[in-house]
Amino acid sequence: MKICRHFFLLVFLSFFPSVSGQNVLLTGSGNGYKNAELKFFCQTDPITKRLKPILNITCDEKGTFSCAIPYSKNDIIYIKTGIFNLHFYLTDSVRYELNLPDFEAKPMNEEQNPFFTETDLIPEIVSNKQDVNNLIKAFDFDYNPIFNLVAERVFINYKKDEIQQVISKLNKYAGVNEPSFYTDYVKGRMMMLNLIWNQDHDEAMALLNNGFNSGNQALTDLAEQMFSGYLNELSSGLSKESFSRAIATASLSELRSVIQQKSKIANKELIDFIILLNLNEDYYTKNLKGENVRKIISLIKSEGATVFIQNVASTVLDKMDFSLPGNSLPDFLLLNSDGKLMSLKDFRGKYLLLCFGRADNQSSLTELGIINTWKQKFINDVNIAVVLTDKDFESSSRLLKNRGFKDIFLDGSQREKLEFDYDIKMYPSFILTDREGKIIADPCPYPSENLELTLVKLLLVNPVHSGSENR
Repeated sequence: MKICRHFFLLVFLSFFPSVSGQNVLLTGSGNGYKNAELKFFCQTDPITKRLKPILNITCDEKGTFSCAIPYSKNDIIYIKTGIFNLHFYLTDSVRYELNLPDFEAKPMNEEQNPFFTETDLIPEIVSNKQDVNNLIKAFDFDYNPIFNLVAERVFINYKKDEIQQVISKLNKYAGVNEPSFYTDYVKGRMMMLNLIWNQDHDEAMALLNNGFNSGNQALTDLAEQMFSGYLNELSSGLSKESFSRAIATASLSELRSVIQQKSKIANKELIDFIILLNLNEDYYTKNLKGENVRKIISLIKSEGATVFIQNVASTVLDKMDFSLPGNSLPDFLLLNSDGKLMSLKDFRGKYLLLCFGRADNQSSLTELGIINTWKQKFINDVNIAVVLTDKDFESSSRLLKNRGFKDIFLDGSQREKLEFDYDIKMYPSFILTDREGKIIADPCPYPSENLELTLVKLLLVNPVHSGSENR
């Protein structure tokens, strides 16, 4: 099993090139991390904020670890372990020694809870006491409780006259001579706090206009706080006619012009960021025509203000296009319970109901049980493949077979990559493809939502194979 895991990591890293052509070395330790698993991710972009898996490693008997990951300046690296979601910024260093917080295991009953709230922390960077992460960690320690206190008092309209005095406790961080990434971070966070307290947009707008950096999370968070839902405002205000025309004709230049005139934004990168932020929101809420949204984002992909914005547009567009009917799913190469490697191509010629489930997940067992009651009706027309993401595939597939499930089981124990590639957020999840492997529905209805009827209707329209009991 260890050989397979290491092979997976080498293959995955070979497809994860770094922009600067080098890796960064990570080492570290912490109390209680003996044989603890660490899962490393990077954030794909500041719009979708998806976490792309890099690698999984296990700490040694002393609770220490060492690994190399691809380096790209200003990447945010996440480490998930126990109850923690640790994160830190890659800046100029190519070596980081981390001091991890004392380990605390995630409760067993929370292992499969997609809504479990992890503890977000920045680990101490031992190798450089003046590292920007240590500076941000110290600032956040003071800032976060003050932000929460101010937000609460504004919300309930309580002791607002004391807020200025509370905020003044952060004055020690103003005007410090530190790296620009850190000073911009502090300015961005302080502007977010001031917006809650005094609603003064002018100072925040000046900061974004003069120094917006889409690689600094504090500045993108500030832009999101100020401009999330902004297109809805344009669609009902004085710019309604110009905005509607820009969307109807999928005109990026006109949409930029509308935002610039309305907001007096001079920073071109900021304008494109606001457009991407809002189009991404409105695409999934279906407030705007999806085809036109994708056309505008496609234009930003090729004509964006900066290379970074173009790359973000590409990532946002890929996410939108992923589950569109008629598109192909990303392929996989997974072992079945007989030890044979299988890919999506092996299922062509029939419809494919692809299930991502777990043997230790009651909802997965319930839905697969419903499939068991009717799957024989579709045996000539529909393949059913179950990707099991339990850690021990051999045990989980054997358990399901002993309980009467005779489906094709595939080893999904390297689940982080599968969850990212197929955008799996909860278990079970189902995807339905046609005989050529093109998406019909992603996600498709659950068996408990009358998936059987969906398949019956599908085969009435496309009755290709003989012998189906549905015809």
